[in-house]
Amino acid sequence: MVLAGVQEQLQPLTARLFPRRVWLALEDDAVTVLTTRGHGEPVQLGLLRRVPLPRGACSAGDPLQVMALGDLIGDLLVELGLVGAEVLAVLPAAACSWRVVEWPFDDWPESADEALRQIDPPLGLPYDLSQAYVGLMPLEGAGQQASGHCSSLLVTVPRQRVLSWIEVFDIAGVELERLEAPQVCELRALASLLEGGDPGLLEALLVVDERGGRLTLLRRGVPEYERQWTGAMAEDEVERCIAYWRGLDPAVNGVRLWLAGSSSDLPLLAGTLSQGREWPIEILDPVAMGWMTMPPDSGDEGSLPGWSLTSLYGLMRAELAR
Repeated sequence: MVLAGVQEQLQPLTARLFPRRVWLALEDDAVTVLTTRGHGEPVQLGLLRRVPLPRGACSAGDPLQVMALGDLIGDLLVELGLVGAEVLAVLPAAACSWRVVEWPFDDWPESADEALRQIDPPLGLPYDLSQAYVGLMPLEGAGQQASGHCSSLLVTVPRQRVLSWIEVFDIAGVELERLEAPQVCELRALASLLEGGDPGLLEALLVVDERGGRLTLLRRGVPEYERQWTGAMAEDEVERCIAYWRGLDPAVNGVRLWLAGSSSDLPLLAGTLSQGREWPIEILDPVAMGWMTMPPDSGDEGSLPGWSLTSLYGLMRAELAR
């Protein structure tokens, strides 16, 4: 009994000295929570849970019911024994905008954020850069373009949207260590599969969830085009987008399509898209590819498909590379 009492007293101190890390994927209709065991690769999952959000709590990436979301996430982490955990989270895709920026320099500027704001290029964003948080990631392959200039992947999120999500996690009573855009995480997860590939190949990433789809076309690992759908997605529309982009670039000699997202129907979609088309179609599944292992006692949570964890795996890749 005395030992049990001591252990209870030590738990808050242990949580502060050795905080557990929790990885969250935020969507308009659900939140996915996972933890890991050990270090290194493949990543071993210790816990995996997906919980639906109340209707209207989050819309287009905006946390509309901040208090309710904070209470839900906080209660969920308490239920899972993750009090005091450090949280790394992937934002909803609709919360973020991204662009490829080509710099008028021979090398990346030292203070890229400041340089971008000074140049103030026309980005076609629905808000001013001064009202947004900005992230810039060098695109290594882009420096070989004919212009000779280097490029960066720009990710922006309206400042008030970020502050609202920070408030959600404050209410949940956890320490928020990192927020990332899912587009960047997906690209990071895909990167190793594109290394050493055919430079003439057009890579297409189609991310599908219950609300719609998002198609990104890449050349030499650099995103060049994005198209989004809401509601049911027409397979012919995917083909039209790819055909149109191939027509703009005569150097393209083939197409490879990758599928990811939280939709449970990806295998069915892969079969439909493969009919009458010569493209290789692959599901970007970190579990099937051996990058991740499911929890040993996953129970009902084991029904979560591995491909729904692509953005979370991409978030982890940033930490594994440190």
